[in-house]
Amino acid sequence: MNSFAPSAMMLSVAIVSALVLNAVPILAPVAAQSLAVSPEWIGYFISIVYVTGMVSALVSGNFIVRYGAIRMSQVGLVLCSVGLALVACGNLLLVVLGAIVMGLGYGPISPASSHVLARTTTPGRRSLAFSIRQTGNPLAGFLAGLSIPVLVVIAGWQITLFIVSALLFLFVWIAEPFRQSLDDDRIASSPFSFQQITGPIKLIFLNQGLRELAFVSFLFCGLQMILTTYLVTYLTLELKISFVAAGFALAMTQLASVFARVFWGYVADKFLSPRTVMAILGVVMAIASVLTGAMSPGWPFGLVLLLTAIFGASAIGWNGVYMAEVARISPPGMIASTTGASLFFTYLGGIVCPSGFAYVIMATASYQTGFIIFGLLSLLASLSLVLSRNKR
Repeated sequence: MNSFAPSAMMLSVAIVSALVLNAVPILAPVAAQSLAVSPEWIGYFISIVYVTGMVSALVSGNFIVRYGAIRMSQVGLVLCSVGLALVACGNLLLVVLGAIVMGLGYGPISPASSHVLARTTTPGRRSLAFSIRQTGNPLAGFLAGLSIPVLVVIAGWQITLFIVSALLFLFVWIAEPFRQSLDDDRIASSPFSFQQITGPIKLIFLNQGLRELAFVSFLFCGLQMILTTYLVTYLTLELKISFVAAGFALAMTQLASVFARVFWGYVADKFLSPRTVMAILGVVMAIASVLTGAMSPGWPFGLVLLLTAIFGASAIGWNGVYMAEVARISPPGMIASTTGASLFFTYLGGIVCPSGFAYVIMATASYQTGFIIFGLLSLLASLSLVLSRNKR
């Protein structure tokens, strides 16, 4: 199998799995009204997804070694599909259960992809290859931003979620032919032990490079999730922009980040170190976050699109460089486990920050304050990378 096929397969899995996280926040204003809850509660929903996602990512390393990256990707897609169907049932208890199941399915996807790409790409192309794979999330966000609002208007939010759920099941079948070649390194006799879960976590704390990346990814992921979770609600409720137009704005943030991820991956391979690239991105996303909070209903829609595109290119554009750097400094044979452990802290940011943002909104009745606070935190992450480099 040529080197393009594994990248294409893992990119496809990334796109359809990311539809799960993008679909629900987009239709939150409509679904919240149907469920008789406040739209800001979507932050807690995303936090539940990430709680279970970080746990399943942490424990997925040995399952990937034992059963193969493609098989675990298929298992993840099935769980995501089932979880989305539970949310579509429209019962609050099932919505919570669906969020848990979705998180269990989403967690192993990235460690499985890292396992495959680390085997099939050369070190000189690693940042670019990982960045291309990481375009799956913003591509899914772009497609969801364009299609979900239209589908909701035509068929309702519940039917829309059932359609996305069925699409995930389709890709379980599409992935099957790739299993023989890409899962040929699986070790069926690999034993399970608690040490295989705690070992990678200890490694993150003991290894300075991995520890720094975990801290930065915590804050960067938090701001990314705030942007993708709250943008549509913020634009519709605060700036009085139509639901479809707000979905289009979200789609533009995702489209901008697709090109940005590839660009920054190329820069990290050819010109600047990955840590320098991440430091630059942190500064840009901090400025964009503060300016987003300063927007008002009087802003021209074109200016709103430009600012949110810059926000997306930075706050959603860092992942590929980060994943490649984690893979580069991981011990041999532990890329899946180390990636899962690092994502434990990344996803923790996706849990804490959206919930913290929701708390700020409820306490201050101000989206602006939330965007300023979490923008400054991303600036703190950039400064930590610069200071660490200077110490070295």
